[in-house]
Amino acid sequence: MESVCFTGACPDMTREELTEMAEEKFEVKSSVTKDLDILVCADPNAGSSKLEKAKKNGTLIISYEEFQEILDEEEDEDFYSILQTRKILKYIREKYAMECVRIKPKKAESPLLMTASKFGGLPYWTAVEEYPKDKDGNMLTLLAQINFSDVPHLPDYPEKGLLQIFIIADLSAGRDMDDDGTTQNYWRVVWREDVDESLALSADALHEMGVQSAEEIMQKEHERRNSQMKSGKKLTLEHDFPLEKEYALTFEKGFSHPNQMLSEYSEMATSAAKEFGYPVYEDPQGSFSEDLDMNDYFCEDSKDGTLHQIGGYPFFTQRDGRSEDEEEVLLLQIDSEYNTDINISFGDDGIANFFITPEALRKRDFSKVRYYSDCY
Repeated sequence: MESVCFTGACPDMTREELTEMAEEKFEVKSSVTKDLDILVCADPNAGSSKLEKAKKNGTLIISYEEFQEILDEEEDEDFYSILQTRKILKYIREKYAMECVRIKPKKAESPLLMTASKFGGLPYWTAVEEYPKDKDGNMLTLLAQINFSDVPHLPDYPEKGLLQIFIIADLSAGRDMDDDGTTQNYWRVVWREDVDESLALSADALHEMGVQSAEEIMQKEHERRNSQMKSGKKLTLEHDFPLEKEYALTFEKGFSHPNQMLSEYSEMATSAAKEFGYPVYEDPQGSFSEDLDMNDYFCEDSKDGTLHQIGGYPFFTQRDGRSEDEEEVLLLQIDSEYNTDINISFGDDGIANFFITPEALRKRDFSKVRYYSDCY
């Protein structure tokens, strides 16, 4: 029998009444111990001694309202209970947490330095290099530029150097649906171990080469479509891009947690169920309690609504897009984001992932990157 302890006032009944109800399913304890399963509280931020001790012990902490749902729940042998589901999810979140670097974009008020970390904008480029083009000879456009001198260090990832990702400016966003995402036909990764700012071409020099930023391309595209509308012509699409502005980037180290789109999540859930002595279902994720809102758990990594990141667990909208044949880590993930100052969109609220094998990452061999994106 699992154990429970209460702290703070219950809004709907006396402590005695609640204890009497709880004793039908739980062992009720008066204090927080290391083996306590649940602490029920009025306010998880109250800072009481019981709460602080429970947090230190890793005890599951829930509200009185949530505990009432557990008491009212009817058992179903085909599903985990609310409590079992909560404990499995908590176990997975804590056991498999992985370090990552979160990326925060902010609309640039003026053109950024050529060597700056950015989404969009003009790239760092030198006069002695051939500019990236797709297999048909069309110039590619900068999607992202990461100066690793700005990025908190993750094991195996660079501590300096410039990573640049270019894609074709059309509806495909560089994805070639006829390959596995490793053939850089309509996108390109450029890696620079060393960067000399004095060699950077100016905006004017890049424009003379025919290089345009996403903002410049999309501004001309909007003007062209407006002209078609005014003249009564049929609207056509020549160019498209996931973003239309230049965004400055800041970085912060954090933790990434598993989500249900990962191919290994079922194995993680099974491991957790065995750890607690719960039933092992063929489809553990499909057996989670239907009375629990999974968004409370799987959206916690993106409280601000976005999952731009380096390292950690990738997120997908449709299926796990990683290679089934070899291990891959997340080099860069760019999410769709919409607010007053930011408009980034990969299709219908999609997400773009760039993967690399650990060995290639350690060798700084960015010719081995794989590009995958999907949307709703």
